[in-house]
Amino acid sequence: MAANDTALHFRAVPAQAGRPLEDRDLSPNTPAAYAGRMVDLPSREPAVDARAVKVGVLLAREPDPMGEWLADTTSFDAAGVDALWVDSGPEPKWDVLALTAALTVLTSRSLLVVTLPSSGAPVAELARTLETIGSLSHGRLVLLADPGQCDQLAVHAPRVRIFRRLPDEPGVFEEPGTGDEAGRWLSVPPPQGRASWRAALADAAEHGVHGLVVPADPLLLDILRNPDDPTGRRDLHLAQG
Repeated sequence: MAANDTALHFRAVPAQAGRPLEDRDLSPNTPAAYAGRMVDLPSREPAVDARAVKVGVLLAREPDPMGEWLADTTSFDAAGVDALWVDSGPEPKWDVLALTAALTVLTSRSLLVVTLPSSGAPVAELARTLETIGSLSHGRLVLLADPGQCDQLAVHAPRVRIFRRLPDEPGVFEEPGTGDEAGRWLSVPPPQGRASWRAALADAAEHGVHGLVVPADPLLLDILRNPDDPTGRRDLHLAQG
């Protein structure tokens, strides 16, 4: 692999997420060859304004201990992320909507993008709860749904925003809308340094990507808090990590 190819095309990385490394296509032209990580690279000037790319943080699935998970969430919100993604997994230990209701009080600016568990109550039974959380969040609640769920959600929770999963493109999510409020979000691995993070944002901007979704990580939090610090703060860590 040529050195200048690294970290320029992570778009396809999520498509192989969850598969054993030995089963992935690691051919030189395949982004999965980077083994799910952003490699730190020398800084380069972006061709377009990378600041236009939104940043979403995927929170840990198991909020245990709960207090530390909530502390991490408020730290990312204070650091200026555009969205906090709450994915409870297929068999959640905690009630994801109750957690989201708590986040409406503890956060103030980030969208709260929530995946409803597939084994949960029908959407019609959750309508009042969703409307309540939407009101508590002052319109920041967003539901992440499969295409087949979107019509139901639009009927039963018409004032709640919806992001769509794209079935043929794992790790890619579509935000409907017009103008600057529409576009695609891509899942990417955590950065290994400021240079790799700048490269990720620049590449996303060049390809018209609306936002990046990154797992919660202490280095990411440091970069968001101190974007121009070349040395970093190695003493920082997430409450859970």
